[in-house]
Amino acid sequence: MVKGWSQFPGAAVLIAVALAAGCGVPPVREKPSRPEVTASPSKTTLEGRAAAAAATFMSQLEGGSYPEQWGELAPVAQAQWPSEAARTAMLSAKFQGPAEIVSFTVGHPNPAPPWVSPEDPSESVSGGIQVPVSVRFSAPQSLRPQGVAGEYQRLVLVLAGAKGGRMLVVGSGPASLDAPIIEPARPRQETAAVPVLMYHVVAPFPTRSRWNSQYAYDLEYGLTVTPSQFASQMAFLVSRAAHAISLNRLADFLLYGLPLPAHPVVITFDDGRASPYQYAVPLLRQDHLTATFFIPTGLVGKYVTTETGYNPQHYLSWTQIDSLAHTGFWVEDHTLDDNVALWGLGQSEVDQLAGETAQTLYQQTGRPVQFIAYSGLWPFSTATGVGPAQTQLFTELAGLGYVAGVVDARTDSEQQRTSEIWQIPRIRMNPNELGTQLAPWMQ
Repeated sequence: MVKGWSQFPGAAVLIAVALAAGCGVPPVREKPSRPEVTASPSKTTLEGRAAAAAATFMSQLEGGSYPEQWGELAPVAQAQWPSEAARTAMLSAKFQGPAEIVSFTVGHPNPAPPWVSPEDPSESVSGGIQVPVSVRFSAPQSLRPQGVAGEYQRLVLVLAGAKGGRMLVVGSGPASLDAPIIEPARPRQETAAVPVLMYHVVAPFPTRSRWNSQYAYDLEYGLTVTPSQFASQMAFLVSRAAHAISLNRLADFLLYGLPLPAHPVVITFDDGRASPYQYAVPLLRQDHLTATFFIPTGLVGKYVTTETGYNPQHYLSWTQIDSLAHTGFWVEDHTLDDNVALWGLGQSEVDQLAGETAQTLYQQTGRPVQFIAYSGLWPFSTATGVGPAQTQLFTELAGLGYVAGVVDARTDSEQQRTSEIWQIPRIRMNPNELGTQLAPWMQ
């Protein structure tokens, strides 16, 4: 359930809220089963104007009037897209066939928490109004990944006032870049060259005396990028005008052909360690860079050591994870304890180690989980390698609601293909690398 949904009593109240308020919103098609309206915000109130604007926006979405919707978007929302034409093409391709929207509902408006751009954690809007919305598709059971139609029952629009008292859409719910991905029946076959950087620990190097063996120390050291090294790498990205994007944004290109920004890069953090929250996140905000955090849910909130106090490992708390998910960053799945490779396991084991973890993340953050970072090293030297066990796993994961997976292969690569969306390669960030060492990947 989306965070904040329970704040709206009678959240299933429909678009008739705005109509009953005399807002003059044109009726939508075929909605015979709607319940009676029990309350109506006045059209003179901020909430009433938000309800009317939300009704207009959703009516346009249902009718496929995407060019008309463009004028309802606030400038900060328009800036999320490459262009109006690109947005129209993307939504036209997304909401067709089984995913055609045949009806929608609009709930009661309420004050919204600060809205933060899903692609730029430094971009936010406060003082808005959020309106719960849901849509019904023509063939929801046919949509993939499994269960995605249900995600469109729990979305919100965020609206803010503009000059002249007009309300504009800031967070566009089902029509936004961060809306859950619906796999097209016939995905485009695209090839991208987007560096997907893989970090683990961002912290000062470990102290040898706190580790009970050279092996354990070397393992931790090998996962560590110091704050100064991380700052150097981010400074290099900024100097190259890099545009950090989400995996959602990458998938929108691979599946629908939505053009990517110039110099795109994806920043990811594995293992759910606490140190990136302290050392990396403030710098990412400062530099307008979003990132994805892959969380092993069985380790959340833990401080792990040996019985004698050696080998300390701190993990993110649920409070920190929830903060990330609502302030411009992305939270995705890294299995239960990040200690069991999924390929070759039975469906029940995959359900426990992956499907249940995605549900836990969803319940804690209110944000759908559609990407997974596999535990352990990819069993092939390159991400393009695949065998029967991996192919079977991809099918099992799709049945659990995932859309794609990222790998840790022995050979780094920045090449992605639609046909290999379950094998997205990454570039492992190692200790003592200067920012300039990213140059070969940022052409």
